[in-house]
Amino acid sequence: MKNWLVTVAVVAVSFVSVRADVTVVQTMTMEGAAAAAMGGAQLPRITMRIRGQKSRADIDVNGQVVSSIADIAARQVIVLTAATKTATITTPASIAAGGAPVTMPEVDMSFKPTGKTQTIDGQLCEEHALMMTIDMAEMMGQGQAPPEAAAMMKDVRMMMNGSIWIARGAPGAAEFAAFNKAAMETNLMSAVTGMAPGKSGGLDKLMEAAAAAPGIPYLTEMTMVFEGSGPMVEAMKQMGPMKMIQKVASVSTDAIADDAFKVPEGYTIEKK
Repeated sequence: MKNWLVTVAVVAVSFVSVRADVTVVQTMTMEGAAAAAMGGAQLPRITMRIRGQKSRADIDVNGQVVSSIADIAARQVIVLTAATKTATITTPASIAAGGAPVTMPEVDMSFKPTGKTQTIDGQLCEEHALMMTIDMAEMMGQGQAPPEAAAMMKDVRMMMNGSIWIARGAPGAAEFAAFNKAAMETNLMSAVTGMAPGKSGGLDKLMEAAAAAPGIPYLTEMTMVFEGSGPMVEAMKQMGPMKMIQKVASVSTDAIADDAFKVPEGYTIEKK
């Protein structure tokens, strides 16, 4: 869950020269019967701070905050867990060399501009259509799910279709895009996501495609449906599609304090 949240915070777009600090706050909401079944559980609020070759992502879910500090020059990511006061340092080399890195199932995806535009919060945004199809049996097989759970997902596919509206001219768009471009080029994404190079199941292709559309993603709207056969699919069809909305709440180019990119005092440092 932590890796997924950090990935959501870091995956972005393209390249241009770095000029200043930028802070982007994004919120997430869900619509549909499946979302209602969650009982009003709070969805992540993501705060992304970028200064040059460093970033900090704070993901707040129900008051529980997980933070990650990425440093391109040092080629490392530090995940801060406030509950245990631990700072876990991961590098692309440590992911490639040891342990059991996360492996994603193959993802059938496309990401391309549509030519459509709209103004969101005063910013002209360009639409990019995103489509993803994931084999759920393969997804379940990557973790520690019981065989019977994986069997229930046989011939089940999750399909996500929607739009990402990207603002090229927004304040901080250059800095936001430049950091993520550099993070991809230095394989820092493997340290962020825990996925070894070549085992991202197509996520790397998604990030490369996004790199062709420089700017800040102001609005993401994705609709999730399940297709295939079996009781699980029938149950999900009864609930209908679920829609995820991720939107920029604020963008600031105010100076960011140095302490934001440092491990707080009293934290225990661990290395993977």
